Amino acid sequence: MDNDDIEDFSGDQNRRNRDRKIENIRAWADPGGVLPVVDCQIVDISDGGAQVRPVKKNIEMPDAFTLQIDASRSFGEVNVVWRGERSVGVKFAKPRSRR
Repeated sequence: MDNDDIEDFSGDQNRRNRDRKIENIRAWADPGGVLPVVDCQIVDISDGGAQVRPVKKNIEMPDAFTLQIDASRSFGEVNVVWRGERSVGVKFAKPRSRR
């Protein structure tokens, strides 16, 4: 998937069909392979996806990555579905279960 396939909904109204919970969790995005991991923050989260923002400005989030909280906790594979000015919306490959 290249950037032309990702819609920019940053100025649109909320299109979510699931409730989101504000989290502000430090995490990292691991695109795999030789690409570097990106330190990021999970801004909010739902069963189906999350809003993620890189910690450093001017860092572009990869199109697909593993969203990792620490060495033993992961939200699994995610795909970017929208890009805003500073954050991205991601969809979980496998919906997470409620805790």
